[in-house]
Amino acid sequence: MEKVMIIKNKNGLHTRVAAMVVRQAQIIEKKYKCQLFIKRLNSRSGVPCNSVLPLVSLKIKYGESVVVFCDRPTGEEAVLMLTDFLEQTPQFELPETEAVDSLLQESTLASEKIFESINNGLIAMDSQGIINIFNRAAEEITGIKASDIIGKKGDDWVPNFNLQDLLQSKDEKLGLKHKIGKKWVITNKSPIIVGDEIVGGVVVFQDISQIEEMSWELHSIKELKEKLNTILETVDDGICMIDQSRQITYVNYPFVKMFKKEGTQVLSRHIGELFPQEKFSEAFFMGQQDLMIKTDSGREFIMMSRLIVIEEKCRGNVLVAREVTEIEKLAERVEALSAKASFLQDELSKKEELNPSFNCIMGKSGALIESLTIASKAARTDATVLIRGESGTGKELVARAIHRAGARGDKAFVSMNCAAIPSNLLESELFGYEKGAFTGAFKEKRGKFELADGGTIFLDEIGDMDKMMQAKLLRVLQEQEIERIGGIRPIKIDVRVIAATNAPLEKMMEEGSFRKDLYYRLNVITVMLPPLRQRKGDIPLLVEHFSEKISRKYDLPHCTITKKALAALEQYQFPGNVRELENIIESGVTLSNNEWVTIDDLPAYLRLSDHDLEKDEKRYDWSGENIPTLEEVEKELIGKALKKAGSYRQAGILLGIDHKTVAAKVKKYQLS
Repeated sequence: MEKVMIIKNKNGLHTRVAAMVVRQAQIIEKKYKCQLFIKRLNSRSGVPCNSVLPLVSLKIKYGESVVVFCDRPTGEEAVLMLTDFLEQTPQFELPETEAVDSLLQESTLASEKIFESINNGLIAMDSQGIINIFNRAAEEITGIKASDIIGKKGDDWVPNFNLQDLLQSKDEKLGLKHKIGKKWVITNKSPIIVGDEIVGGVVVFQDISQIEEMSWELHSIKELKEKLNTILETVDDGICMIDQSRQITYVNYPFVKMFKKEGTQVLSRHIGELFPQEKFSEAFFMGQQDLMIKTDSGREFIMMSRLIVIEEKCRGNVLVAREVTEIEKLAERVEALSAKASFLQDELSKKEELNPSFNCIMGKSGALIESLTIASKAARTDATVLIRGESGTGKELVARAIHRAGARGDKAFVSMNCAAIPSNLLESELFGYEKGAFTGAFKEKRGKFELADGGTIFLDEIGDMDKMMQAKLLRVLQEQEIERIGGIRPIKIDVRVIAATNAPLEKMMEEGSFRKDLYYRLNVITVMLPPLRQRKGDIPLLVEHFSEKISRKYDLPHCTITKKALAALEQYQFPGNVRELENIIESGVTLSNNEWVTIDDLPAYLRLSDHDLEKDEKRYDWSGENIPTLEEVEKELIGKALKKAGSYRQAGILLGIDHKTVAAKVKKYQLS
């Protein structure tokens, strides 16, 4: 509800009239439980009628049109009462009050100017807690606009100040510390007392955030100084600091110990006095050359100098001394570790390229990581992927990971085993059919491709699909559309295709049982999954994973596999790969009667013969007397892998490591 009226007071809404309006507005608002506002005719926002300063600040003159409105649709009577009162105010004008009105107006506007110009935040309120002054500094500190808070309860907007408590106590509260948002303020709160009654309150506050930051920075500097002193005293290098006149200002304990200066006064002495036999050139102090120092005991040290520059001015030097023999040892160690560092860097870069969606695939062998790296890169695009590998290597697991890691990860993933469906039913499963397309088709059915629209379809055992279905699948891949059986119109689809097979597709193409054009359509990106026998190093990790998984599944105590049983698993060739290993562990965990899975809990074909065990024990003595070193075992493994494989790459695949590592080990152990 709003009403337009013309101001007929000779001096407009000056201070005395504004005060009368505020008093009347407070009475009306209390009666009707609403809030009244006033604004110029063409203004978008108004000011509350229950506060003097905002009304005076409008500077509404005689003859101007204003709009009186309420914050509630039901406030019609409140608006009418206030406009009636405004129309009566000219009757209160008396000639003798004109000079008083002018003085009041000037005083009020001057006060407003003062309030707005001070740097401290200022909040004033009446006895009801209604804000009537909220200066510019208060706006900047609190982030609250004066137009939003004036005429309203202060505690609803600035709860940290507890303004209502101020109106219930006659005591001043000085030097209080509050936090508003990210800013700290110091606050003085004072009640306004007239006679013996509290008629309002004033809050003055100052932003001390910069002071708090300086205090924290000072604390940080002290902490940094203590840390720096600790570091300087614990490093192996000798460290000495000198000022511009080459006087020593600091030495750490290693420096004193290196040059045996324990019994001499070091600080405040010239660096030349400490080493009288050495010539300290200007080039040394400029950091352009190093100095070799040889002590009486024959030990050689290299001393380096670095300038201390503060605000573009040289404030002295830091001298660092290090024993030459120690440097030579470090150089040899760096050279010895360079091959290993290069290998680890290569492996780390591969690991970092993997999307987190591939974390569910257990294994750390080089062959597996290389395959997963390709799969992770393939996930970034919508290109068709062909996953190849023996049965049980986890082709569907990798396909799901590619789907989750790609842009379609939140859409459908539909899996279809082409070998599990008879050829005459495969078309209806993939493409669906219309109602009445054949006997028994009582209603239409959506195929796998339609169900996967927007997402990914995984076609497992693609090599078992007959040639007629191969032709239809090729058309779907080319045109991105399908036709239901019995349908008369094509249906557009948006599906990413991931196929998998363990069949020799190249040989099948030569024999004519697999279409070459379909092969090239599917074989955009190939992911070759290695069999378990080529990643034997992953077997202990997989065994631990499956043991925990099966124990949780059947609510059984966690079982640990014995060394003898693990050795049997590592010697087995695993034609069924990871799936077969999981089945073996499930059998062992469920059959075990205690917390250990022994070799007796494994299938009979896995158990080592006594002859094999004796042969293994004769090769190495594990009794504790003559345990072979890691290098001895590593050398033997590398040699056997090379003898069997015939190349670095194939030997690396057998051992589950990179071929660069094999080459480095061959060089290290001087193997042919």
